[in-house]
Amino acid sequence: MAAAGGFLMRTRSSLSHRPLNSQELPMVVQELKKQDFLLKVGPLKPSGLIVDSEGQMHEFRQDSEFETYDLQVLLAGDSNHPFFFSPLRVRLRFGIGNSVRNEGLPEIRLGGQLAFPLVSRDRQPPKVFWDTFKASANENSEVAVTELLRSLRHFLLDPADYLGLEIGDGSPEARRLQTWCRDVTRLNGQRLEVIKKYMPQARHPDLFDPVLPLKKEWFHEKIWSFLNGGTEDWQDVLTEHVPGVYSFPLFKDEFCDTLLEEIFNFYDTGLPARRPNSMNNYGIILSDIGLEPFIDKLQELLQPLGAGFFPGPGNSWDGHHCFIVRYREGEDLGLDMHTDDSDVTFNICLGLDFAGAGLQFCGTVGTAEHRKHNFTYAHKKGHCIVHLGRQRHGADDITSGERLNLILWNHSSEFRSSLEYQRPAYSPEASAPDPVCLSYTHDRDFGIFKEYPKGKELFRGRGWCPPSHAVYPDFQAEIAGSSRKSSL
Repeated sequence: MAAAGGFLMRTRSSLSHRPLNSQELPMVVQELKKQDFLLKVGPLKPSGLIVDSEGQMHEFRQDSEFETYDLQVLLAGDSNHPFFFSPLRVRLRFGIGNSVRNEGLPEIRLGGQLAFPLVSRDRQPPKVFWDTFKASANENSEVAVTELLRSLRHFLLDPADYLGLEIGDGSPEARRLQTWCRDVTRLNGQRLEVIKKYMPQARHPDLFDPVLPLKKEWFHEKIWSFLNGGTEDWQDVLTEHVPGVYSFPLFKDEFCDTLLEEIFNFYDTGLPARRPNSMNNYGIILSDIGLEPFIDKLQELLQPLGAGFFPGPGNSWDGHHCFIVRYREGEDLGLDMHTDDSDVTFNICLGLDFAGAGLQFCGTVGTAEHRKHNFTYAHKKGHCIVHLGRQRHGADDITSGERLNLILWNHSSEFRSSLEYQRPAYSPEASAPDPVCLSYTHDRDFGIFKEYPKGKELFRGRGWCPPSHAVYPDFQAEIAGSSRKSSL
């Protein structure tokens, strides 16, 4: 491998790699399946959503500038590596015809939660990786996708060797890489330490295996068949409560018990765990205990629902945040009205025995009905409810028992690059909000309509919603630290 010659190096010459056509892609997939450093390959699928340079979204179309294909591969780690010891999910995106980018090479996006040296938050290999790869390639030949992935693995496992650097040689590049490596070790440290300690204690190893497929017996028969190309009509499988909010039976009771047994087993170890977010104090993030492979496969299974019901935010998921929320007396009882940092959310009730805890649904952020009540959903063990992340919702207090839910937030980096996501429309509210839809965390007028819950008075006057250009007639905002009203 040629030395990097600096992180800002350029290729030796202008290389031109012939892009693959759609007839050649299946042959590439077959070749990749022969490689022992790839534990899983495919299937090859048309990209569901393409965002152009102006932020506009387009659907996949053959023989057009929007003809692209995605391929998921599982890149083997090294059991002796300090952090890349487990397989890593990687997405390749191939452009056909006018949609070719990156000089004919497929785009790469890294999955998972691991930090890697020189890889920024966009989860794409840095420019220095591409420059070094292109500089080492024979510019008169087509570059094999196999070699690209082999080079990617080399770079992730040992970036200094890949770039031809000697750590400690005093060069600016070496010093910068050394800093990156130190920071990455710190960022990955606690999470991976917990996973290493928990793995020998896990009750159900199949849940943690990155290669084993999901088991049919874990799922309700109709939804399993529907998601795997069965002939059922979606209305025979799913219930549409209001536009954009659906529910369906997903997990069998026995599998809910299996998941709960694993979760309570982790609680019993006393190992530390980050909390899912600022609103849930007793849940855990499933990737932080080693369940990321299970969530990857669950997201892949559910992706067709997102693409079918939520074009745009439901397409091309390449990230997730999945966690358990737990409600019981003496801990969290309910959840304030909010929206999710999610493009599409799946909320699955695992049990146990409980009463109360209804899930209140209001409108979608940016619409005139944002704070108008739609309906109340009653959780049922094994059942899942799905909605846009920007749908306002909140959990009523549990009145007895204990409830645990698995929450899967799905993210699409492609959708998040669009104008629809980055500059969403926001319509004025037509009238005052329904009290049940008010949020003490977010709303500027909460105290006008309701008393603050005990201990939540500090939120008075700190809200942002509705923004000044979207207020309803005769809107009055509260003043921080008092029960007085103010004008806009």
